[in-house]
Amino acid sequence: MATTFRPTIVRTTALFAAVLSLACASVASAAERYWPPIVDPATNQHTPGRWVWADLVTSDVARAADFYGKVFGWRFETYGGEDDRETYTLVLADGLPIGGMVFDARAVKDATPSARWIGLVSVSDPRAVAARVSSSGGQVVYAPVMLGERGETAVFKDPEGTLFGVVKSRNGDPPDYLGDVGEWAWLDLWSNDVDKAARFYRSVIGYETVTAGDTSSARSGVHLVSGGYVRAGIMQKRDSKTTSVWLPYVRVADAKKTAEAARQAGGRVVYEPAPLGTAVIGILADPTGAPIGIVQMASSPETRQ
Repeated sequence: MATTFRPTIVRTTALFAAVLSLACASVASAAERYWPPIVDPATNQHTPGRWVWADLVTSDVARAADFYGKVFGWRFETYGGEDDRETYTLVLADGLPIGGMVFDARAVKDATPSARWIGLVSVSDPRAVAARVSSSGGQVVYAPVMLGERGETAVFKDPEGTLFGVVKSRNGDPPDYLGDVGEWAWLDLWSNDVDKAARFYRSVIGYETVTAGDTSSARSGVHLVSGGYVRAGIMQKRDSKTTSVWLPYVRVADAKKTAEAARQAGGRVVYEPAPLGTAVIGILADPTGAPIGIVQMASSPETRQ
């Protein structure tokens, strides 16, 4: 992937400590939820190192779904009983499953909405990854566990306390291509220490790393590479007081129109869309507090198979 997405890091209303509690709470309710497959029909092919899924943990699934439906045109299927605390809402982009939403009341703290998207990277052995996380200075938030039709899943914290997940999909991973409009296109980790973060993700996931940006500036960083493709970036934060975060980006046809749609749908524009190379990028926050990036790209989707 040629384009480097490097928006200025900003403060958001998301409360990281609350999100950590949410991840743990999701495990507690895992047995009560139906976890749909990542792909259907099955591909039976895995692409280790590729970020294949994302889950939104939020205090108001209905409000979040209304927002994302209006902004990205996503559609939703909810599985489970009448109790929202035990349901799983599948996110579909033009009929393609790309993520999900789960409820937890702990996403509200001091009456301030707070939520977070947690990305999942494909791995061949989640238990081996868990062991490497522990030995490399990270923390196992919840150990690998089989989640219904999804497959073996785990959630961790890296040494800076940033949440991320791994999955060995039961049915295989989606075809490996650059996301189309409405799909995930990119992720950036905003870090206090790019070198330390790069060493960690090289160790636990097996990424190669290549320099990204201007190494003489504070905005330098690295790209994470697997299978010959750039999968994500790690960028230096401008402000050390800002919480480290993995930020996923959705590909859009028109970033400025998407930003306006986000305002109209009750969200916030945290970072106004601005050109960056051949792309236009911006950062939004949904009405429940979850930050999410948008990117308008000049190139057409690239198949990687």
